[in-house]
Amino acid sequence: MPVDDNASISYLLTQKDGSRPDWVLVMFAGGDGALQLAQTSGGSISLRLKNNFLVRARSLIVDDHFATALVDAPSDQPGGYSDTFRASPRHAQDVARVVADLRTRLPTAKLVLVGTSRGTISSAYLGRALPDTWDAVIHTSTLSSPARGQALPLIGFNYGEIHARQLFVHHVDDGCYLCSFSAAKRIAEDGHDFIAVSGGSARGNPCEAMEHHGFYEQDAAVVAALKAWISGADWPKEVN
Repeated sequence: MPVDDNASISYLLTQKDGSRPDWVLVMFAGGDGALQLAQTSGGSISLRLKNNFLVRARSLIVDDHFATALVDAPSDQPGGYSDTFRASPRHAQDVARVVADLRTRLPTAKLVLVGTSRGTISSAYLGRALPDTWDAVIHTSTLSSPARGQALPLIGFNYGEIHARQLFVHHVDDGCYLCSFSAAKRIAEDGHDFIAVSGGSARGNPCEAMEHHGFYEQDAAVVAALKAWISGADWPKEVN
């Protein structure tokens, strides 16, 4: 769909055939967030970042009550989302267009904003910038720890300015130097919900998706906990 500056933005809506979902999770992957969504002439979908937690978890989330909308980077950001762009008014304007389109397709569904890793810059700033849009906001593997001189947009961010209820989800053994478990837990202690994840396995770069940072091999348990929290059912404060 068109956005400002002669650019366009795409999102991948996934729902169960014939369903009328109660909830749509509007999701932002980590890293550069550039999914490069494309559809072949035969109708199949291709995308990048297939190992990212939210991209992987999509098939586990979708059922009669839940759908997902995985948002790509806009066409005029060929390198994907920078941290600065995720925190910008333009990002909020783009996502407001996505939300308006979702409202036409699923007018009765409630919207839940979800970000993971660098996508939590989006979930924080969009949560604040579009206050009447979200029923809930979820931050997973939150960027929380300034390190190596990086001036992250989330340093000093006031999560209390987000009107929707919020959930933070973090692995106790997250090894990413920007994503401290203890720092995320301290943020959540200021009136927000928190789920501590343990277990699973880890391989490779500690800031990548096949690690504890991406809840690798704990997808199903984490998704079940998220869906319980969203729907107001009993939800676990620990997943292991």
